[in-house]
Amino acid sequence: MIVWCTVSTARPKSLLAEAARLYYIEGLGQEAIARKLSMTRSNVSRVLRAARDTGIVQVSIRDLSRHDELLEQELQDRFDLSVAAVAAPTPAGGGLGGVAALGAEVVVESIATANIAAISWGTTLQAVVEAISPIDLPNVELVQLVGGLVSFDARATAHDLVRELAQRTGARYRYLNSPAVFDSPDALRHLVAETSVRETLDMARRADVALVGIGSIHSGSSAVLLDLLNLNQAERKDFWGRLPVGDVCGRYYDAEGRPLDIAFLRERILAIELKDLRAIPTVVGVAQGRDKTAAVLGALRAGLVDVLVCDAVLARSVVDQERGATGTS
Repeated sequence: MIVWCTVSTARPKSLLAEAARLYYIEGLGQEAIARKLSMTRSNVSRVLRAARDTGIVQVSIRDLSRHDELLEQELQDRFDLSVAAVAAPTPAGGGLGGVAALGAEVVVESIATANIAAISWGTTLQAVVEAISPIDLPNVELVQLVGGLVSFDARATAHDLVRELAQRTGARYRYLNSPAVFDSPDALRHLVAETSVRETLDMARRADVALVGIGSIHSGSSAVLLDLLNLNQAERKDFWGRLPVGDVCGRYYDAEGRPLDIAFLRERILAIELKDLRAIPTVVGVAQGRDKTAAVLGALRAGLVDVLVCDAVLARSVVDQERGATGTS
């Protein structure tokens, strides 16, 4: 059971929220709460009931039948993840819908106690955000990890996702008012020197939680980003010669998770660096489909995510490839 405490303006904030916290989170009994808050036990019961009735306390029951618990445990053990949420196949086939539903639970639970939560882009992350039921988290501030991406599904860009997530959670949000791709290094340097852009990137680096899509090199936002860079022949040869498999926040890496530290990429893409992403306490990565295997495996080997949300087909493929690479059973 997941319990979220939010603030209601219809009831005394401190009393309702504190009683709910002591009961649902600290696990105190009503008698102990009565002593602590200097009230009668019957008053505690009424306060707790009011907290539920007014929405200060919202209860969500996690349906374990939607999880592949064996794959979750194997992913956690093999890649030292704090959480793995794997959507089990359904009679309808599972896929993106199952990942979105599980991802919505994980995202809300992750950001509920955060001061700053940062978000990237992607179609799977978009589906996760759109699966979140309205909840009130007014103390959370949302920020972008990457600039805006044009020539892509508008709903899946960083600008639109940060706004959509804010609308669904009641959080505040801040745009990174910049494109993701620049024509030249000078253009990027000049924009990053702007106070608003610099401060927004600094806030992203200070995030408690980051929500990221894991991109496959040949499809989706990863492929669009490459097209927007309009690399010349020599740059393309250099890029593909390094055997990239995927990206997180517009930063590409190879199958072992080694970042592609290439000047013509680094100096033209506005996004958080992978070293800064790793420094964020909790990074939630979402992905769906077998074609994301190499990208997800590279991200896991690089230690880019602490929490992984994916479907069972992708999880099994990742585990099997890692077994083959390490010769383990």
